[in-house]
Amino acid sequence: MNRQPITQVVVCAGGLGTRVAPWARHLPKEFTPVAGRPGILHLLDELTALAPAQVTVVYHPFYEPFIAWAKTTLSRGGQAAYQRAARLPRTDLPLHEQLDLSFIPQRGRYADVTSVLNGADHLHANADVFVAFADNLYPHDNPSLALAAVPTGQTAVLVRPYHAAEVGHRGVVVSHHDGDALVVADLVEKPSPERARELEDEHGAAGLWLLEGRARLTRAFVDQLRRAPMDPGREPKLSLAIRRCAQRQPVRLVVTHSTVTDLGNPAADWPVTALVR
Repeated sequence: MNRQPITQVVVCAGGLGTRVAPWARHLPKEFTPVAGRPGILHLLDELTALAPAQVTVVYHPFYEPFIAWAKTTLSRGGQAAYQRAARLPRTDLPLHEQLDLSFIPQRGRYADVTSVLNGADHLHANADVFVAFADNLYPHDNPSLALAAVPTGQTAVLVRPYHAAEVGHRGVVVSHHDGDALVVADLVEKPSPERARELEDEHGAAGLWLLEGRARLTRAFVDQLRRAPMDPGREPKLSLAIRRCAQRQPVRLVVTHSTVTDLGNPAADWPVTALVR
C-alpha cells in the first residue's frame, strides 16, 4: 500500500507584534483571541485539511517560556492532558491533533525569509513547502487547501482582489495569463499612493491583486532563497524573492475572496462569530 505523501508547512510566527506592542509584550499576537479561541487554533484548523502534514511553527525566542506551555497544550495529547488535570470528562480530540506539530525558535537575522529557511531546515529536502503567516486568518475560505490544488513543482502565492485603500500594507501583484493560468508579471511591495495610481493607470485595477499570507514554494525556490545574498542594509522579504522568481519562471496566483483577519493590525475588525474551518 502506498502511503499518502506528507504535506510540509512552515508557519511564520517569528515577529514581536510591534504594531500591537501593548498586547504583544505579554503573549504572541498569533494567540490573540478570535471568536473565543486563540487565533493560531483557527490556522491549525485550516492546515488540518492538508493532513497528513508536518507543521513547523517558527517563533521569536523572546516568547520561549510562553511557547513551552503552548507545546504542551497544542501538540498531540494536549487536550487529554488538560482534561486529566482538570478532572473533566474526555471529549473528542481537536482536529489539529492530526498534525505532526513542532515549534522551533527563529535563528539569525529577523525576516520572513529567515523564518521560512529556519522552518525548512526541519523538513524533508525533496518536497514543496507550504508557508503560512500566522497573523493572517481567512474566515470564509481555506486558502491552504486551494494552494494544495496547484500541481506539484509549481510555486504559487495567495492573492485577493485589489483595493486601493490597502496598498500601503500589502504587496501589489501585477498579473497576466500564461495559458489558462493566472501568474505573476510583477510585484511591488507596499507601494506609495502615487505608485499605486501609476499601476492602476498602466494595468487597470482588474489586473492587480493584493498579496496575502499564504504560499506554496518549490524546493528549488527554497534553495535559491538560501543562496541569495542578503543586503545588510535591507530586510530580506519573501515577496521580493517571489518577484525575482517570477522573472525566471511562472508563479501561479491562487485567488481568495475572503476577508482577512490581521492579528498584527490594532485597527482590525476581529470577528466575533466562528470562523469557517
